[in-house]
Parts: sequence; C-alpha cells; structure tokens
Amino acid sequence: MSQPPDRLDMDAVERRAQAAYEPARDAVLKMTGGAAGGSAAPSAYWREELETIDYMIEASPLILRKLRHHAFHITGIRPYDYRSKGDNRREYFEARLNALRELGGEGLLVPESPALGGFGFDIGGRLFNVDTLKFFEVLIGMERGGVLPALRQRERPVVCEIGAGWGGFAYQFKTLFPNATCVIVDFPELFLYSATYLGTMFPDARLAFVGADDSSADVRGADFVFVPQTLAGRETIGAPDLVVNMVSFQEMTDAQVRRYAEIAASAACPFIYSFNRERSAYNTELIRVSDALADTYRLTEVPVLQSDYTNAMKRMPKPNKVQERSEFNYRHLVGRLDPSVGPVLLDRPAGASIGPSKRTGPTGGVVLGMTLYNNARHLPEAIESLLAQTHSAFTLILLDDASADETEAVARGYASRDSRVRYFRHDSRQAMIATWRDVVQIARRECPSAEYFAWVSDHDRWHPRWLERLLTELEHDPDAVIAYPITRRIGQTGAELDKGPRLFDTTGCPDRRARWRHMCHAAVGAGDMVYGLMRLDALTKAGIFRRVLRPDRLLVAELILLGGVRQVPEALWFRRESNGASVDRQRHTLVLVGDEPKWFHTPPWFQHSVMLWDQYAKPEHAPLPISRAAWRGMLLRYSLTYGWKHFRKTEASHAVGRGIDNAIWVKKITKHHWHHAVYSTLVGARAAWGRTRRLVRRGLYEVLTLTHRLGLRGRGKAETR
Repeated sequence: MSQPPDRLDMDAVERRAQAAYEPARDAVLKMTGGAAGGSAAPSAYWREELETIDYMIEASPLILRKLRHHAFHITGIRPYDYRSKGDNRREYFEARLNALRELGGEGLLVPESPALGGFGFDIGGRLFNVDTLKFFEVLIGMERGGVLPALRQRERPVVCEIGAGWGGFAYQFKTLFPNATCVIVDFPELFLYSATYLGTMFPDARLAFVGADDSSADVRGADFVFVPQTLAGRETIGAPDLVVNMVSFQEMTDAQVRRYAEIAASAACPFIYSFNRERSAYNTELIRVSDALADTYRLTEVPVLQSDYTNAMKRMPKPNKVQERSEFNYRHLVGRLDPSVGPVLLDRPAGASIGPSKRTGPTGGVVLGMTLYNNARHLPEAIESLLAQTHSAFTLILLDDASADETEAVARGYASRDSRVRYFRHDSRQAMIATWRDVVQIARRECPSAEYFAWVSDHDRWHPRWLERLLTELEHDPDAVIAYPITRRIGQTGAELDKGPRLFDTTGCPDRRARWRHMCHAAVGAGDMVYGLMRLDALTKAGIFRRVLRPDRLLVAELILLGGVRQVPEALWFRRESNGASVDRQRHTLVLVGDEPKWFHTPPWFQHSVMLWDQYAKPEHAPLPISRAAWRGMLLRYSLTYGWKHFRKTEASHAVGRGIDNAIWVKKITKHHWHHAVYSTLVGARAAWGRTRRLVRRGLYEVLTLTHRLGLRGRGKAETR
C-alpha cells in the first residue's frame, strides 16, 4: 500500500478527499438511521459535543479542504495558536518535542501532514502541533510499556482504537505499521472526519463500515474498519492485539468504560492502553477510569514526561523536579489481560458477574501482620477479604493487644479453621507502636524465609487481587521497596465516601536525592503507604516503627532512602474512616502513658529530624553513603516542608488563616467603601456642579429678563435715536 507523502498536489488531495467523504457520508447516514440507547448512548458531555458538528453531513469542498481546521470541535486546537506571536510558545513547544525525542528517538515520530489543512509549528521543514506530540507521547509510552515490541512480532497486527476523533493516531500508527489493521470504534458522526482523513491520506487503503452495507468479508480484509459505538462487540472488533483509548474514556460513563474493557477481554485482547485523566472535571457520570479497567486488566503506569501534553505551550518543569499529581492529571496505563478473568469472560453468559479465580504462588514468601484491639465488629469482614485473595500463599499473623471485647474469640475461630492464620495475644496493653513492632518480629520468627510483609488493619477490607497486584509490582521493579494501591474511603457502614484518591510514587526519580526531594515536597497519604506491601529486609533496616509521633511518615521517609515507592493505579484497599488521626490523639494511642520517649511532646517534624540524624548521620559508620553535610541540607528541607505542612493543620494555623481572611475581608470592604465614597463624591460633585451651573444660568436669565422688562437695558440706544 502506498504511503502518504509529506507534500501533496492540492488538486489531487481535494479529489481524494471528496472520493473518501462521499462513501463515509453515505455509511454514516445508514448507521444513524436508528436511535442509540442503553449503555451505548453518549454521555451528557458528548451529546453536547455532537450537536456542534451536524453540518459535516453536508460538507462542502471548502470544508474538506480545511478538514483539520474543523477538527477543532474534537481536539480544541486551532491553527491560530501556531502563528508567530513572540510569546515563547514556540520555544516551550520545541523544548517538549526535544524532551520526547530524547525518550523515543526519531523512529516513532510522525509529523503532521500539510494535507487537508494540516497545521503546526514548522520545525526543520515539518509540521508539529499538540496532537502530534500527544500521539508521539503515547507511542513512546507503548514502547516503554512493552506494547509495541509485542506488536512487532505480529505479521499483521490489529489495533482497535476507542474514540479515534479525526483519525490522527490511526494515521501515525498506520504510517509506522503499514501492514496493520486499524479498527475504529466511535460515534458515527465522527467517521465523517476520520474516514475522510484516512481515506485521503491512504488512497489505496480499503475502508469498511460495520452497520452499513459492507459484508463480513469486506471487514476482515480492510485496512481501516469503522464500527459505530452501538455495534461494538466481540464479533465486530475481531481479535485485536491492542485496544487503545486517548482522552475519551474520561468523558464516558462508568458503564461504558467497563463495557469496552469487557469487550476487549472477551476478545482475548492481550493489551489495553489508556491515556486519560481518571475522569474529566466536567463528567459526573464516571468514578475513575482505572477502577473500570482494573476488573479485567492488570494496570501498570508508564512514566513518560512529568507534565501533561495540554501544557505543551508552557515552560517545561525542571528535570529534577517531580510534579505533584491529582486524579485530573493524564496517566499512561498499560493493561495486561488478567488470566483469571479472560477465560471467564470468553465463556460466561451475558450479564454474568466477573469473579476472580484462586491462584497460589511461592509459599512462605508473604506475611501479613494484623494488630487487633477492640474491633470485633468489623474483624470478620477484614479477615474474610484477606482469606479471599487470589494470591493465597501467605501467612496471616493476628496479634491482639489485650482486647476486652469479642476479638479473641473471633480471631481464634479463624485460626482454628484456616492453617494460614496464627493468633497471638499480649497479656496487657502495649499500645500501637509496640504492637506494630511486635507483629513484625513474630512474622520474622514464624516465617524465617519471608521476603515481603504488610500491615493490615482489623476494620478495613481488600479487593481480592490486592496482594497479587502488589506482589507483581514489587517483583517487576527490583528497585522498589514498597508498593501500595489507590485507597478508597468507606464509612462505618461500609458505604464508599466521596473522597478523591491521594497519589504519590517515586516514578521518574533517578536516585536517592531526587526521591528525598520529591517526598519532602509532594508526599501525601503516609497512612496509606504504610499499609502497602514492603520488602521485609528494607522494613527492618528502616527501623520498622520508631517511637515518635507520626511514625508512619518517618517510616516512609526511611524507606525512600532505601528504594522507590510504587503506587498501583487500581483501587484495591477500602479504608474505613475513623475518628481522625490528630497529633493529640496519637500522643495517647502510640505509647502508654508514662512511657513516652524523649522529645515526644515536641512537633513531629522535629522528632523525625532528631531521629534521622541519630540513626543515619551521627554514627561513625553511617548505614548509608551520605555525608553529614548532605544530611544537614536534607534534614533542613525535611523540617521546613513537613513543619509547614504540620503547622497548616494546627489550630494556631487555622487562627492565623482566619485572621488573614478577616484582614482580607476588611481590606475588601474598606476598598469597596472607599471606591464607593470616591465614586459618590465625584458623581455628587459633578451633579452639584451641574445644578450650580443651571442655577447660575437661571438666575442670570431671570435678572436679564427682569431688567429688560423694567427698561433698564437698551435705554441709551433709544435716547440716541
């Protein structure tokens, strides 16, 4: 098949565009003859978007000639943005392009074609715009995530793109993989863009439209297959090697994203690739993209650049500065088909629920330590969710800190029924830090060959694949010392609470110093991380749990000195909301009254700094190759950043904040009244001046009129005559 040239004869392009548009229009008219409904119906967001492109059904040659300009309705980018304005946009854009080139080289870079109104910055005689960089970034993510190497092993790879828009990614992929078949699932109205564009750029390609008049034979032999979203299914998408979605899962409903993931799994598609936010800020019909995909695919985040592609016209962040993230940042997620789910989906009846299958692994390698204290109410649910893990080869150590309720009876019951469960009890209460340390020591004694350890609480619940996913993450990243999932908050009754996820990992940090800086400035959710799966040797080297306030944050800091932190992009832990974890509350729960260590009543950041200095900088034979001078700088950064965050949570900070707010309010009110007074004065003065002028003129008029009537004016002239 002939390749699209960079520079085309415009007359030939217009003829090709018209020849591609007409069959696409006819097919779309047939596809849209019936009304879409059910789970395939567009979300409210897309219903509004589709209303803006209805004119494409009767596109003129002028519209086709400038088709890329009209794709603004889909992409939001315009040719106007690429004019020379002298505002540094081009400079920042080139910096991002060069950063991507360093990651992916030139082999994956496909520039924008000037055909059909293609636009962008002219760099080295080729056009580049935000769409170009977005697709280039996705291809780099696929390369780094192992997707493209797998596709190169296929003689004719099949790629299914959900929501192709104007067809830009399909154009780039077909350019790089000429033998590939691209299956495009989208709203039929958008085929007016993608089919016209791809048919123009690849004039020898065979296009097939499912739901029009094309036969199954036409579909199987086509280069581009267009499937309306209402007909998407295992039969229509065939057997793809990859399902990809960019920037449109985030705009769908939760049911739609789950449906597409199930369709891919039912077709035994080995890879799914998502480049999305967890949800769009304007979409209220989706919970999280990763939640919807994780039922059928094991997700791994692939680091590419530290900033979103939407910031291509802005200054790139500094190389060593890792950016804070939220659920509204774009994430490259590679999903590999879960072998426990794929076969079930292939054979399950329509509408049947998906259930994970039990899998065992290396025995004795994982120990879970659960500390118990007066929580018999939620204990059965917690233990049951752990015993239902798909990775069932683990030991569960239950350590009771002298509970006074039914905890002991419940725990002993599970220990008698399941050989993986072992129960231990303190004779008297030892408090939290001592209990957490003891359960680790018991784990090392009872399971001397254990490599991994995780604390588990007596009142939460876990997804069946929680342990399996965390274990897989650590096994695939030998530099990581802890892996933890996205956390969902639940109430006392088990209902999920509307609280966003806390995102933090050290992906992209090249060394210990970079991890430390990132932790100081961006670490959130130490209470989530400390419940992750850890390498037991690293946990022991980090001191397990120090006798300080906020020991979870200190432990995370020490683990980061030893290795990386990986966050699995799936909601696998459901943490029950407690009464809160204030510093004052910890003073009475971490240690026993009267057994407080030195400095225990000082701020946590100070305690941590003293402990870190004593453990790592002060010894003559330091455990880490970090000089004392370097430690001074690291602890200064830690103290300032954590001290500020700690102060922000105190009542004094709240009082200062209220004082500042009141001062700002007084300033605004004063400014408002001052402006109102000046305005009233000026308006009043002008009105008074106008009234004064009118009175003076009226008075002068009356005087002149009176003098005229009395004959006091004009008498001299009359006498002269």
